Amino acid sequence: MSATMMHTYWNTPYVLLSIVIAIITSYLGLELARRFNRMGKTAAALVLGTVLGYGIWAMHFIGMLAMQLSTNVAYGLPLTLLSGVSAVAFLIAASLLLSRGTPTIPRILTSGVIAGAGILLMHYLGMAAITVNATPHYLALPFALSVLIAVGAASVAFYLFSRVMTADLTRQVRTVVQIGAALVMGTAIAGMHYTGMAAVQYLPAAVNASVVAGVDPQNLFFLVLGLTLLVFVLTSTFIFVEASTNKPFNPAGD
Repeated sequence: MSATMMHTYWNTPYVLLSIVIAIITSYLGLELARRFNRMGKTAAALVLGTVLGYGIWAMHFIGMLAMQLSTNVAYGLPLTLLSGVSAVAFLIAASLLLSRGTPTIPRILTSGVIAGAGILLMHYLGMAAITVNATPHYLALPFALSVLIAVGAASVAFYLFSRVMTADLTRQVRTVVQIGAALVMGTAIAGMHYTGMAAVQYLPAAVNASVVAGVDPQNLFFLVLGLTLLVFVLTSTFIFVEASTNKPFNPAGD
């Protein structure tokens, strides 16, 4: 059957862009959460989960667009949006659990499992949103590897996150650990994504129709890229302003 499968092409700039997005949003999410931690652990966890969840989804979507098939491709909007919501929801849940008490190994591992499950759900919901004149077939080994990567790497990243949030570190050490955590999380997201992409092959449909139903990929690309840049600008501006005032952020102005 493999001889009849569609050949997959990869858009290298999109691949690199997706990895950069994953790393930057991981770093910004952690830095933002660290600052919101002054308001309370719940606020910090909500911020961390939201920014990370969005960043994971944005990386995943750009990464899906990096896969080029020799047929028309579109995306079902409901499943595409649901995949993003699931990423944010699971990452918030994992971050809240991590913030509820001392970051012990069992708590970190449980948070990693929740985060990994959210990443996996987001990925495969997003894959299901692809509308294409072909039938997808999933390979067991890459799929199993994607599960292990998602859970394992998320657990390591959450351990590093807990060190940044709770440990009494010097500024230099904290910066190094924070950059390392962002690299681990960003690389983990990308590694899981492209391993998951390797788990699917497409068998051409008997009749290759010229039109598929769904949203045009390029329109969604510019929408996601625009939203991601907006998130980068807003979070970076807040971090800069908060750091320059050297005061805890207090939206109530008290």
